[in-house]
Amino acid sequence: MPGHPKRVILAGNSSGGHTAIYASFFPEGEDNLYPDVNAKVSGVVDFYGSVSVMREDSNPTTINHLQADSPEGMEMGHVDLRENSDLRRKLSVECNISKDTDIPPVLIIHGTKDRTVNTIGSTDLYLKLKECGKEASYILIKGADHGGGEFTSPAVLKEQDAFIKHVLA
Repeated sequence: MPGHPKRVILAGNSSGGHTAIYASFFPEGEDNLYPDVNAKVSGVVDFYGSVSVMREDSNPTTINHLQADSPEGMEMGHVDLRENSDLRRKLSVECNISKDTDIPPVLIIHGTKDRTVNTIGSTDLYLKLKECGKEASYILIKGADHGGGEFTSPAVLKEQDAFIKHVLA
């Protein structure tokens, strides 16, 4: 499929999945440094994204999860997120989606044995998207960890290709 300057797909893995979804929220033209370049996102592919910090075990390998010196605490200004539920909600994608949120179709791909980012965050995001009437698909890869060859298997690549073709049609 040839490239098209008016169609953009964002994809990211781990924290990049979080970034890709949030970046798709911005209305076309808002804060666009290049007004002549289309910034409207047609679809998002989220690979095992660290999309939520609402659950205590969302990042199970991080001993200091939610604390001021954790990755998520540093992202929010070196704040202990255990004591700041407002900032936890602000950082968690599913807490920022409503029926009124303009969000393109989202494909979420996560491994069932992810030891870095708990699969439940992706599940919560998917359920919130569906609850709000948004177009979303969710692929759980049995036995896959945080990245790895399973995410580029022919079956998964076929699903990604079908999603991209669908949102660019």
